[in-house]
Amino acid sequence: MIQVPPGQSILAGSRSWPIWFGLVAIILFAAALLSIWLGRQHSVKAKLIWTAIVFVVPVLGPLSWFLLGRERRK
Repeated sequence: MIQVPPGQSILAGSRSWPIWFGLVAIILFAAALLSIWLGRQHSVKAKLIWTAIVFVVPVLGPLSWFLLGRERRK
Protein backbone atom coordinates (compact mmCIF):
# COMPACT_ATOMS: atom_id res chain seq x y z
CA MET A 1 0.00 0.00 0.00
CA ILE A 2 1.24 3.48 -0.85
CA GLN A 3 1.47 5.83 2.10
CA VAL A 4 1.18 9.54 1.39
CA PRO A 5 2.27 12.05 4.04
CA PRO A 6 -0.57 14.15 5.46
CA GLY A 7 -1.28 17.27 3.44
CA GLN A 8 0.22 15.92 0.21
CA SER A 9 -1.35 14.48 -2.90
CA ILE A 10 -0.26 11.22 -4.47
CA LEU A 11 0.36 13.24 -7.66
CA ALA A 12 2.25 16.04 -5.91
CA GLY A 13 5.63 14.88 -7.19
CA SER A 14 4.48 14.09 -10.70
CA ARG A 15 4.44 16.93 -13.19
CA SER A 16 3.87 14.81 -16.26
CA TRP A 17 0.30 13.65 -15.58
CA PRO A 18 -1.29 16.76 -17.18
CA ILE A 19 0.72 16.03 -20.32
CA TRP A 20 -0.46 12.41 -20.39
CA PHE A 21 -4.05 13.44 -19.72
CA GLY A 22 -3.88 15.99 -22.54
CA LEU A 23 -2.34 13.47 -24.91
CA VAL A 24 -5.05 10.90 -24.14
CA ALA A 25 -7.73 13.58 -24.60
CA ILE A 26 -6.34 14.57 -28.02
CA ILE A 27 -6.14 10.95 -29.17
CA LEU A 28 -9.69 10.28 -27.95
CA PHE A 29 -10.89 13.46 -29.70
CA ALA A 30 -9.28 12.49 -33.02
CA ALA A 31 -10.47 8.88 -32.79
CA ALA A 32 -14.04 10.02 -32.11
CA LEU A 33 -14.06 12.39 -35.09
CA LEU A 34 -12.66 9.71 -37.39
CA SER A 35 -15.18 7.18 -36.12
CA ILE A 36 -18.07 9.61 -36.57
CA TRP A 37 -17.22 10.65 -40.12
CA LEU A 38 -15.98 7.32 -41.45
CA GLY A 39 -18.97 5.39 -40.12
CA ARG A 40 -21.89 4.73 -42.45
CA GLN A 41 -24.69 4.11 -39.98
CA HIS A 42 -25.62 7.76 -39.21
CA SER A 43 -27.01 10.56 -41.36
CA VAL A 44 -25.01 13.71 -42.06
CA LYS A 45 -27.24 15.61 -39.62
CA ALA A 46 -26.50 13.11 -36.84
CA LYS A 47 -22.79 13.28 -37.65
CA LEU A 48 -22.85 17.08 -37.40
CA ILE A 49 -24.61 16.90 -34.03
CA TRP A 50 -22.10 14.37 -32.69
CA THR A 51 -19.22 16.47 -34.01
CA ALA A 52 -20.61 19.51 -32.18
CA ILE A 53 -20.90 17.47 -28.97
CA VAL A 54 -17.29 16.29 -29.31
CA PHE A 55 -16.08 19.89 -29.79
CA VAL A 56 -18.23 21.48 -27.07
CA VAL A 57 -17.60 18.86 -24.37
CA PRO A 58 -13.94 17.90 -24.92
CA VAL A 59 -13.47 14.72 -22.87
CA LEU A 60 -17.03 13.63 -22.19
CA GLY A 61 -18.11 14.19 -25.80
CA PRO A 62 -15.77 11.59 -27.31
CA LEU A 63 -16.48 9.19 -24.45
CA SER A 64 -20.22 9.65 -25.03
CA TRP A 65 -19.77 8.87 -28.71
CA PHE A 66 -17.94 5.62 -28.01
CA LEU A 67 -20.35 4.56 -25.26
CA LEU A 68 -23.70 5.77 -26.66
CA GLY A 69 -23.52 6.96 -30.25
CA ARG A 70 -21.54 4.37 -32.10
CA GLU A 71 -23.33 1.34 -33.50
CA ARG A 72 -22.21 -1.96 -32.06
CA ARG A 73 -20.75 -4.49 -34.46
CA LYS A 74 -22.36 -7.90 -34.50
